[in-house]
Amino acid sequence: MQNNKRFFGNKLPLAAAVTAAVMTTPVMAIDFHGYARAGVSTTSDGGEQLCYGSGGSAHFAGRLGDECDTYGEISLGDELFNQDGKVFRFDTMLAYEAQNQGNDFQSLSGPNEVTDINGNLETTKSQSEPWAGGDWALRQAYGSAKGVIGWAPEATLWAGKRYYQRKDVHILDLYYVNNSGYGAGLEGIDLGAGKFSLAFTNFDTPARHSGTETQVQNNKLDLRYAFPVGSGNLELIGIYGYADLTDAQDDAQANAGKDIDRDGYFLTAEYSQGIMGGFNKFVVQYAEGSMGHQAYAAHGGGESLNSTWWEGTMEESWRILDWGVVKLSDKVELGYSALYQQGTAYGPLADEDADKLSVVLRPQYNWTNFMKTSLEVGYTSEDGVNTTESSDLSKVVIAQEWSAGPSFWARPTIRLYAGSFFGDRAEDNDDDGNIRVGAQVEAWW
Repeated sequence: MQNNKRFFGNKLPLAAAVTAAVMTTPVMAIDFHGYARAGVSTTSDGGEQLCYGSGGSAHFAGRLGDECDTYGEISLGDELFNQDGKVFRFDTMLAYEAQNQGNDFQSLSGPNEVTDINGNLETTKSQSEPWAGGDWALRQAYGSAKGVIGWAPEATLWAGKRYYQRKDVHILDLYYVNNSGYGAGLEGIDLGAGKFSLAFTNFDTPARHSGTETQVQNNKLDLRYAFPVGSGNLELIGIYGYADLTDAQDDAQANAGKDIDRDGYFLTAEYSQGIMGGFNKFVVQYAEGSMGHQAYAAHGGGESLNSTWWEGTMEESWRILDWGVVKLSDKVELGYSALYQQGTAYGPLADEDADKLSVVLRPQYNWTNFMKTSLEVGYTSEDGVNTTESSDLSKVVIAQEWSAGPSFWARPTIRLYAGSFFGDRAEDNDDDGNIRVGAQVEAWW
């Protein structure tokens, strides 16, 4: 018995130390980040409010009071190794979206199966059914290693699936550069006065032509260089995309009916400068060929099309954008954006240019460090390909907000809002002047 006591007496402190290390060290080391929004709304005409934009198509008249979905991102990452200046990490992210905000039960495994009165499955009703759910998506799963490249110890090597150096206008939810997805690269290389990054990504698309295989791999080379200019910073971005055909696809081109071996490029210049206690960003973009629509798209840089998919696919496009957030006084901040973009289509519609204009202002007045009033006014108009006249949309929305601080960017924020949309698009949807009221929470951490 004495031997047993001696044995347990010696082992208990060690066991306690191991247990403490196992239970605390990994948990404390995990980085937990995320984003979420959810809300409720109604209108003076009755029923849920109508929304004119989404994360996929952006809100060109402004996003305040124009979000009908529940959306969240949960990101978990951990530093797995750190020794002699060499740091290895692994990061993941899951996202969830549900379009219906009018019920208390939403499945996390996709839209629920819905049956009619006879017990037959009705898959077409899944999104409108009050008990329908949303969709989960794997958005990021990548590893990174810093300090492992001998000639560039300051650089970070990465591979996997990730959000890659995205650029967005928050009040529009517009990602004017978003070359995300699967890839690999090396970023943050010291080069002259600035930093150079390169990445290789792909974007698979359907072949969409008889005689070819199901998918075409579209590869993209992404080169970026950021360096100081005057009192600001200039970043140059070039993305080159091309269709990487298999031998069978290459042999089938003659019978495909359209060229499926296309390439193109997407160029961006962004000048950032600190002004008036905030910042301003001026952006110029141009795209051509297989990436010809990217300076017109809401997620520029994502797609490289192996062929012309539809009448009106753009051969080239360009965009000018200016946006920022500035302090007008100790109590007043202003978020703003102004955008104009134009695109030229292929084929029989090549003589018809598409263009879009967007101007949005969001001033806020901070009553206290935790309460503010925000006003968002916006206007957008568009002449689409194969249309005879432009379509416009304007809006005015005011919100009372309680936020975790006085900053324009302070989150979480809980807002109560009211407002209306006007113009052609609102008239087409019987929503012109219809008053919407709602409440929303938005958080990031």
